[in-house]
Amino acid sequence: MKFKPVTAVKYITLFLVGIFIIYLLFKNQNFSELFKDIKSANWWWAVFSAIVVIISHLFRALRWQLMIAPIALKKPILYLTFNALMIGYLTNLVIPRAGEFTRCAVLSKKDNIPITSLIGTVITERIVDLLVLLGLIVVSLLLYSDLVFSFLRGLNLSPQNFTYQIIFIAILVLSAVIIVLILKYLKSKSVSKNKFFYFINQLKDGVLSIKKIEKPLLFCVYTAVIWLFYILSSYLCFKALQQTSSLDLSAALLTVISGSFGMIAPIQGGIGAYHFMVAETLVLLGVAKKAGLEFATIIHATQTLSIIFFGLIALILEFNSKKTNHEPKQ
Repeated sequence: MKFKPVTAVKYITLFLVGIFIIYLLFKNQNFSELFKDIKSANWWWAVFSAIVVIISHLFRALRWQLMIAPIALKKPILYLTFNALMIGYLTNLVIPRAGEFTRCAVLSKKDNIPITSLIGTVITERIVDLLVLLGLIVVSLLLYSDLVFSFLRGLNLSPQNFTYQIIFIAILVLSAVIIVLILKYLKSKSVSKNKFFYFINQLKDGVLSIKKIEKPLLFCVYTAVIWLFYILSSYLCFKALQQTSSLDLSAALLTVISGSFGMIAPIQGGIGAYHFMVAETLVLLGVAKKAGLEFATIIHATQTLSIIFFGLIALILEFNSKKTNHEPKQ
């Protein structure tokens, strides 16, 4: 693969944007107190929280299996699907949004499934998750309608409170610029008409694979379990800090929603954007700003470390299996 300095600069810039957001969030905090509180937190609850998230990834792999089955000669085994998923998550920590393509590429090589069709299944998966997220937003608005209206009425639009608004605008502008650049790049590629329609047909097969799922009820169950485990993970992590230990499942639902929006930002691991969204959500729920930042730091750190751990194991297994497969040919 040819190295492109522009690409490297782009991803380094995205990472620096995340670091800058972290700086803005923590610059007015007492770092010694912050570190002391995080160190004294009950990290076992954070570990349990991370384990629950990994289990949700396992159910995501099971759901992906159901979507792949109609477009493959045989359903891929769970071990390969889960490994590909974890490698994809690991890739996202380095190159935002590249993980979706990476996991499809890994599974395509293993099971000889057209990569474009696999990408179609991932697109469908994201659409399903987006619909679930919208449904959860409606539920949260009903649960916290009084809080939402009081927040809107109490917005302070003075210039000194524009910092977070500027961060949001910067993230949105940056996202728009990246999308435009990608579209221009795709438009400039000289692809023959036949190859283009072949690509579209394979993509369509992947997207429409949801219609051919043999067990739609099981698909819905897997989807529900994935999101319930996300909420449970946040709830368990509440117990790590005394200031958040009294929060309930509905509060966990809010942090999952806000955290999901933070992860949408095209920054490695959602760093900065995730912390901001989760911390501000907890402030709305009456938690002190410092405690909100501590919670966001703990849950983000444990989940990121778990992805690194399982992602590296998946990479090692992938490398070893490739080596084993090539030995008979040699």
